[in-house]
Amino acid sequence: MALRVFLAFLSIGIGAAVLPTLASKRGITIPPVAAAQPIETHHPQGWRFAIPKGDPTKGKAVFDKFECYYCHEVRGEQFPSPAEDAPELSQMGAMHPVEFFAESIMNPNAVVPKAYRQSDGKSPMTDFTDKMTVRELIDVSAYIASLRPKGAPRTVTAGGKVLALVPERGEIVLTHGEIKGFMEAMTMGYKVDSPSFLKAVKPGDNVQFTIDTDRRVITKITKSQATQGK
Repeated sequence: MALRVFLAFLSIGIGAAVLPTLASKRGITIPPVAAAQPIETHHPQGWRFAIPKGDPTKGKAVFDKFECYYCHEVRGEQFPSPAEDAPELSQMGAMHPVEFFAESIMNPNAVVPKAYRQSDGKSPMTDFTDKMTVRELIDVSAYIASLRPKGAPRTVTAGGKVLALVPERGEIVLTHGEIKGFMEAMTMGYKVDSPSFLKAVKPGDNVQFTIDTDRRVITKITKSQATQGK
């Protein structure tokens, strides 16, 4: 009977705050309502692929074993000079998560810079899926992610063009030419030291910018004379 009364109150929309008082006056015990439990799924919300921690020292040996230096230069290392034109790697470590490098090895066609695409749009990179063990993949990815340009100045200044502003991430997307001794021609997003930088420029502007080479953060940005004269 108590349960029927309880359900009747619910059916006519009496709030939970009123029910205990009414139930107490009538000597009715209201059964406890279980708290809502979070829904578990096989694919958790926010899930992403995460590679286990690798050993960069062992990864360097893997890099040598598979002669990755045949295509890729690593400034500051004593590998033979590359015979093919592929991205120089010492600049890459701070630019991407380690999983990016693992994906590039497992699936070279996932992301192919325009400058390195073949006529069919695919990557010329060798497929290592039948040659490399999972442990070797983890370690060589860790090695590449650990690389930093050796001897690079604390800051560098270059010119480029603004492609997009991403205020919610505190980033600006630029395309720029080679920054000698630091980075080849690139289109990528950079963090900025201050949100005000994103208010001083707009997409399409030609700019001069300064990068903190250790943090990969833009510390100064101004419109170039070519833009200001328009």
